[in-house]
Amino acid sequence: MTSGITDRIKVIDVDTHISEPEDLWTSRVSSKWGERIPHVVKAADAHATGGADVVRNVEIDRGATDDIWIVDGKPGMPTALLAWSGHSEHWPRHPRTLADAHAAAYDPRARLRLMDEVGVHANLLFPNVGGSRQYLSIARSEPELALECCRAYNDFLTDWCSADPNRLLAQVSLPLWDIPACVEEIERNAAAGHKSVMMTYQPDGYGLPWLADQHWDPIWEATQDTGLPITFHIDAGREMNVWPDYDPATHLVKLTIMSFLGNTDAISEVIFSGLCHRFPNLDFVSVESGIGYIPYLLESMDWQWINLGMHRAHPDRDLLPSEYFYRQVYGSFWFEQESAVRVIDLIQDNVMYETDFPHPTSITPGAFEFSESASENLDRKFDNTGISEEILEKVLHDNAARVYNLD
Repeated sequence: MTSGITDRIKVIDVDTHISEPEDLWTSRVSSKWGERIPHVVKAADAHATGGADVVRNVEIDRGATDDIWIVDGKPGMPTALLAWSGHSEHWPRHPRTLADAHAAAYDPRARLRLMDEVGVHANLLFPNVGGSRQYLSIARSEPELALECCRAYNDFLTDWCSADPNRLLAQVSLPLWDIPACVEEIERNAAAGHKSVMMTYQPDGYGLPWLADQHWDPIWEATQDTGLPITFHIDAGREMNVWPDYDPATHLVKLTIMSFLGNTDAISEVIFSGLCHRFPNLDFVSVESGIGYIPYLLESMDWQWINLGMHRAHPDRDLLPSEYFYRQVYGSFWFEQESAVRVIDLIQDNVMYETDFPHPTSITPGAFEFSESASENLDRKFDNTGISEEILEKVLHDNAARVYNLD
């Protein structure tokens, strides 16, 4: 083979993020809500109102000139906290404003140019502050405003992806406190071209019913009816315990790794709860979690299922846990090297690729010596591994194209 992998294969990246523009909600949500609309201020002004320097138990380096989000009247993350790609300082240092970050983090045409440069054909897009956690926070006091914010984000994403809807792939964000509104958003945005539905795998962490509860069945039904998959991004809905005496950097490393492994909960829950059995045409995708652990998880689930007699307790379940996985569940890899190569040979039909652009853990060109593009990463990862072109096509393009209904 004389050409690089991304010259031969149209790589579909199933986990990237948008750093939301500062006016996303103020330009789309009714002005009657005033300062309650998510908006951006300088950190110095937020500090004057008592803002903390911790976001979701992670210490944040937040300077007075940083632009930060105010959500539900409370100081949140800096606008460019997760727009880290290409930044010249180690985490937790970050660009102070979106203008200081790589334009591809927030501008769709800059994103398309970067994708061409790094060898990625299509991006599946996740939010940074436009996810269910923020809307649920608002909904506790103003559900009408929260629903308007959620709809505004979905509409923004439709517009953002219109720069090239075949390469920029939108996903539906859900107003999880309102099941009928969730169904409406799924149907409305599926018609607008969204390719997936995002769901937290720990809704109980936000005071909602557990994922296994049939409370959520209308969401599964609507998503299955539209032919879209459900995506689980890592999500610390429940509090994660980390030794409080770790220094901030070690704390973050431990928290991040345990968050990656948290998606084992999502995979086992959709299988053991019977979701896969009851909704056989609904696919579930785990992203930003890796794949190295999956063979162990599958063997463990099958062993315990049979060893404890669950196949007799649930005679209606006609498949083993691993068989439900192979039929309906998918994982994705990015930084993994040896573990990914070994696992791909075992579960090649259930694997996809991601870069996590522009987050601190992403595969992205930048200022550090270890930084590399997707094309460089893939060529290095699969050099002299003996993995066939057919398998590479599956894990880098075909599986994602099939699950996300791409041409």
